[in-house]
Amino acid sequence: MPLRIPRYLLTTISRPQLITLSDPLRRHFSITPNQDMKIAITGARGTVGRAVVKAAADAGHATVQVDRTDTEYDGTPNSEMKTADTANDFDATLNAFRGCDAVIHLAAIPSPIDKGDDLVHNNNVNSSFNGFRAAAELGIRRFCYASSVNAIGLEYATRPLNFDYFPVDEEAPQRPTDSYALAKDEAESQARAFARWYPGMNIACMRIHAVAPRSEAQKGQLENWDSAAVKSLWGWVSAQATARACLLAVEKAEKLNGTEVFNVVAPTTTQDIPSRELAQKYYPDAEIRGELSGNQSFFTTEKAKRILGWVHEEKE
Repeated sequence: MPLRIPRYLLTTISRPQLITLSDPLRRHFSITPNQDMKIAITGARGTVGRAVVKAAADAGHATVQVDRTDTEYDGTPNSEMKTADTANDFDATLNAFRGCDAVIHLAAIPSPIDKGDDLVHNNNVNSSFNGFRAAAELGIRRFCYASSVNAIGLEYATRPLNFDYFPVDEEAPQRPTDSYALAKDEAESQARAFARWYPGMNIACMRIHAVAPRSEAQKGQLENWDSAAVKSLWGWVSAQATARACLLAVEKAEKLNGTEVFNVVAPTTTQDIPSRELAQKYYPDAEIRGELSGNQSFFTTEKAKRILGWVHEEKE
């Protein structure tokens, strides 16, 4: 039967058309680079969401700003506002994504503090699934999911942390012991499943650290050293750098191999104390791979640089 191919998959047509593909092509059609996209952005009024909307608009993309509650138009050029509770309303999510070429899925409960484990876990797992499923059903193959460095088990862990090595890369063992980390771990598993379920769908899972200016993150960590600093490995990332990473993930989706995970962290810690000294004091059993010199981050972002061309340029 005829298969509808979204316009961003075909460089020779300007609008979606009905064409017939052989079964092998239907199962394995690929993404063609296209810089003129309509991007659905969930959680668009959050800290990262606002930065992503601005970055997308500055790059010339049209945007659909999706939020859980009704939101007035904010004046962003070539943008529209839609309402969808991605965790609890699949049909509304589907309608919000309809007509889009890519999705940047940021909507989630951002912290488990003072919230029930069932609410945090179930909301975030449902939200990720509904986002993946809606995009897949609509034929949207460019997808960026806001995962977290906590997917390996980190700041909210209920058991002592241990790390096999520093700096942490995307292959590090995942050992969640809290509802938030477990939900992010499971969402990444969902992403891998959807890439198998819908061949040609490319999903970037962005393991984002605490989004804040360095000075703000440093202040918060000093006020709560054991959990906010030691258990988060003294990391931070700017909102603008995070937005660039998310946008690159959908702009360069053709470079992904199904589902890929990327660390999105600043190249330095929040501390002036040398990173090697912190590692030896708090995680003496972890292997140090490479120099870990100065206040170098405990996370490597080499993969994001190599595949997406992403670099965290902000110093603050």
